[in-house]
Amino acid sequence: MTFFYESIIPIVLLSVAVGMDAFSVSLSVGLMRVRLRVMASFILLVGIFHVMMPLAGVTLGHLLSHKLGVIAQSIGGWILIIIGAQMIIATMLEKEMTRHMHMAGFTILAFTVSLDSFSVGLSLGMFGLNQVAIIILFGIMSMFLATLGIILAKRGKTILGNYSESLGGFVLIFLGIQMVL
Repeated sequence: MTFFYESIIPIVLLSVAVGMDAFSVSLSVGLMRVRLRVMASFILLVGIFHVMMPLAGVTLGHLLSHKLGVIAQSIGGWILIIIGAQMIIATMLEKEMTRHMHMAGFTILAFTVSLDSFSVGLSLGMFGLNQVAIIILFGIMSMFLATLGIILAKRGKTILGNYSESLGGFVLIFLGIQMVL
């Protein structure tokens, strides 16, 4: 029983940590005026990328250096900053973000929040754990957290009104700056 807690609890905590970016970004997505189908697609994309990126990290980990993970994270941060700024500008110009952000934009956003899981995948390659099970848990947990973020944002949107997209933009900029630094 002790082995269960020593091996499962840290893995679950790691999957929550990896999925927290998805939660934060999904708060922004939940504040946008998009169809339920688009939100569901975004959640699925988050899960897929949170499986593919650490899998790529584990697979290529012994070939790649730590620097590549840092560069990818920095690029992802700048993408989040640009998307966040676009959301704020769209609100200031009283335009809906959905006119500017189509499925390709949501795909880039889902990819961007999964970049940190690539670095985690690099380090997972060094451990003798069941990497496939851990990576699948990353995908499931990130989808759960993205869904939770969207639900919370939809509930909070009624309070924030027209400025909800701006708030989402500021969240993305904050996350982007955090990734760059």
